[in-house]
Amino acid sequence: MTDTAGSAPLRGRLVGFMVVPAIAAISPLLVLPLISRLAGDGGWASAVAGEAIGTFAAIAIGYGWTAVGPALISIAPDDDRRARLYRDSIVVRLLLAAIVLPILAVVCWFVASPGSELLTVLMGVQGALIALSFTWYCAGVGDPRTIIFFDAVPRVVATALAAGAILLTGIVELYPIAGILVTLGGTTLFSARLLRRHPGPWPPAREIPGLLRAGLPVAVNDAALSAYSSVPAPLVNVTALPSAAAGYASADKMFKLGSVLPFTLASAFQSWVSEGDPLDRRRRLRVALGTHVAFGLLGAVVLTVLGPWVSLVMFGESAAAGLDLVAAMGLVFLFLSVRTSMTRHVLFPAGKARLVMTVTLVATAVGVPAMVAMAIVIGPLGAALGYALTEGLATLLLWRPCALAMRDIASPPARREQDRTA
Repeated sequence: MTDTAGSAPLRGRLVGFMVVPAIAAISPLLVLPLISRLAGDGGWASAVAGEAIGTFAAIAIGYGWTAVGPALISIAPDDDRRARLYRDSIVVRLLLAAIVLPILAVVCWFVASPGSELLTVLMGVQGALIALSFTWYCAGVGDPRTIIFFDAVPRVVATALAAGAILLTGIVELYPIAGILVTLGGTTLFSARLLRRHPGPWPPAREIPGLLRAGLPVAVNDAALSAYSSVPAPLVNVTALPSAAAGYASADKMFKLGSVLPFTLASAFQSWVSEGDPLDRRRRLRVALGTHVAFGLLGAVVLTVLGPWVSLVMFGESAAAGLDLVAAMGLVFLFLSVRTSMTRHVLFPAGKARLVMTVTLVATAVGVPAMVAMAIVIGPLGAALGYALTEGLATLLLWRPCALAMRDIASPPARREQDRTA
């Protein structure tokens, strides 16, 4: 496939996966400034801590489907097989949600500042339920329009309505409630439409243990990733004064809003990099990886340069993030962008899930104790630097396996065909 032939579809996917979903990703900026002011420093820090806990719970509920699912869908032989994979994911994720959500509620209640318990729990539930979303399936089939219709646009509208309602009532809990309703409503409508078009059997109870075993390496990898990404906010909330914790919460929130973008970029590339012959696939993988490197650098610069001013304007003077915090989170963004492409585009499709899991566990074992120690000694900046250390170590350890997997994509028959053409 030539560059010309592939460029137009790629441009369409990049626009479809990036523009409207990106707007939806940053739409919380309509309402978060209200929460930071109305909930106070303790409530704001608790809300962000609850969201971080919800992110960790989402990894447990998702059980690896959001990470490896797009690759499985993109290489599935037909739509019926894709629908069966989606049914498998529904059963696994709903079973785990029934176990995880009650535990999440207890943990969020425990870490919340006095008076902010309900807000913290709802923020946690909103973050956790993202694991039930259907968007990973659409990434696998290269279908951004469905994400826009069933998720992105409703999320923007719901956030705007929640902001207006909070202004009128002062009830900050309306924001996470709106997010919960959008996730559950959009996923239910999409799932009903997909499974009605492609009817088939649901996995029987005897197959569930096998599904859990098959997804374990990716689930463990995602759990380790979520562990070290979810630790800093609650850690700062219990080790620092509310004023200092509020500044970190603002830096963390700006990073988390931006961190959605590397994943949407990866979704845009997911089905594109799996098309074509081996030589063309390797070229496409290089394009995807190079784009993620450039995007990570751009995001790090933007966060560092504009972060302090944006946090001051959006969250108020008492919750503004300092330059040191946003610079550290910029490093995290760079490493996250690069690692996302290496794992989702190269290593997971190459069958290297166990290798990725091992590397992530090593990085977590080194990084989480570093976060705790540095947070106690240095304060919130120490937690941010420990986060950057962990993400950077995971990225560095995966670089060589990723390069080797990309080299092996061009098989000997493909190389012989290239020589014969030359």
